[in-house]
Amino acid sequence: MKKILYAMRHCETLFNVQHKSQGWCDSPITPRGREQCRIAGEELAARGVAFDHFYSSTSERCCDTLELVCEAAFGQVMPYVRKKGLRECGFGIFEAKDDFCEPDFGPELSEIRSLVMLAGGGETDEQVNKRIYECMSTIMSDPSTSNVLLVSSGGSLMHFHQMVAEPGSPRPFPNTNCMTYVYEWEDGNFSLSEIYRPNIANIDCGGMDGSGIPNRWQMDLEAARRIFA
Repeated sequence: MKKILYAMRHCETLFNVQHKSQGWCDSPITPRGREQCRIAGEELAARGVAFDHFYSSTSERCCDTLELVCEAAFGQVMPYVRKKGLRECGFGIFEAKDDFCEPDFGPELSEIRSLVMLAGGGETDEQVNKRIYECMSTIMSDPSTSNVLLVSSGGSLMHFHQMVAEPGSPRPFPNTNCMTYVYEWEDGNFSLSEIYRPNIANIDCGGMDGSGIPNRWQMDLEAARRIFA
């Protein structure tokens, strides 16, 4: 039996704005994040998918996102289940630090990254892969499930994507808030149908937007000196 999984990243949070690593720790969603949820929910409703199950990471940012999206899409908060297996990667001592401090050595040096993360009390890529895949598979193998909407975090969803995507597929950047992976599930196998991003680029709710602070994918020495010296 073919089933559909919509896996959405949470909306904008305070730590997103401040470019801080946000794994098992949490931070509140921003006013712009609430508006992102409204738009994402309206666009989801326009797709006309009849969801029968709803899930969220145990992180508050993900629960808040799912509730706000459901209110916009269906006019009410739908009953949902919180799953620890859907949590973001655990960053250990790098939690809540500026995210350019978090080790990212690329796929060719994943073993070094794993050693650094373990030493700092975080999770290895292998540990994240195992729990997110097992959690997603358990959700979709439920006989009562047909169409699922869940909310998780950017890193964990990226890990899952890399596990089930065609070999050599690039990472889907930019990793924007409320971006949604749509998978088909059949006979225990996931296949990616699409990745779509709600039309949230031009939201202006006032306040700091973080545009002057580079994230760790953009950081270089000169930028660091310019911003933080």
